[in-house]
Amino acid sequence: MAKNGFRLGAVLRARKAQEDMAKAAVVRAREEAGAAVQRIRARERDLDGRPVPRAATAAAYAATLTARQALAGELAAAIGLAKLADETVEARMNELIDAAVQRRTMEKLQERHDLTRKRTEAAAAEKAVDDLTTSASFREDRQ
Repeated sequence: MAKNGFRLGAVLRARKAQEDMAKAAVVRAREEAGAAVQRIRARERDLDGRPVPRAATAAAYAATLTARQALAGELAAAIGLAKLADETVEARMNELIDAAVQRRTMEKLQERHDLTRKRTEAAAAEKAVDDLTTSASFREDRQ
């Protein structure tokens, strides 16, 4: 490790990796939520495409109603899955927010460390210049 290196650099890299993974999870969750909405729309179209026949035999009428009930059940299930997908998106967003906060906290620590190091180096350089000036002045006074 470098002499003046940020000792928590590995932690910062891990936080960045966590945030990247959380971003990817949000993207996947949003894709799944979008697919769930598409499934709802498909079930709605299927249901709308099967109207109750106006003039049909009792058997045809019963078969149509049974098919519509099955489609309505599939639609209800698709709506439930879409709700779960939306909740998953929300959970993944919260995880992303948490990961971003943790990463930013580490970045702030690194920024403070860098600022402290620069101030320390500047103070040391200033002291060295002062020492040289004092030493040169002392030599001039002795001569």
